[in-house]
Amino acid sequence: MTRLCFILQSILVKKSRILHCEIKRHRQIAPELCAVCPRVSKCKAFRFWYQTHQRQYLEFVMDIVQKFPEKYQLEVEFMAEKQHFVQIVDMTSGKIERIVNLKEIDAMSAEDKLALSKNKNLFIVTHRLQPIVKVEMKKSIIQGPIQFEAESSAKEAESKPEAEPKSSAKGRRKKA
Repeated sequence: MTRLCFILQSILVKKSRILHCEIKRHRQIAPELCAVCPRVSKCKAFRFWYQTHQRQYLEFVMDIVQKFPEKYQLEVEFMAEKQHFVQIVDMTSGKIERIVNLKEIDAMSAEDKLALSKNKNLFIVTHRLQPIVKVEMKKSIIQGPIQFEAESSAKEAESKPEAEPKSSAKGRRKKA
């Protein structure tokens, strides 16, 4: 009886899924990390996370670009999600009439399938493209040599004579 209750509970209750970055496995998926990642369009964990957190991600990206317009720019990539669709195209006009899931067509009767394909071309589409917005640093042309403050302070430290280091009191005494 308890085993049956456990099975029913696991079916009815949808467990939350903890997604981790594919590159750095110890990190959880977050908009701050994924917005600048070069592999965001190929990442499986991001695809699952993006389906439920799309609004949060887009708000974060747009907020960053609006706060720092001189530093960042938007870049759009397409993330391919594997799904099978059938594209129904009218042969006379060449326009796409509709796009139907392949499972819906398999569930139709033979008469419906024949009526659907009359004077129409059917194409199988295997992937659905979804646009993903990324944040990228603006690129600028370097016109002159770049000088850093760390280099100038290191040169000043070298020019000062070094004093002899004082001996610490923790060692053995030297015999005179």
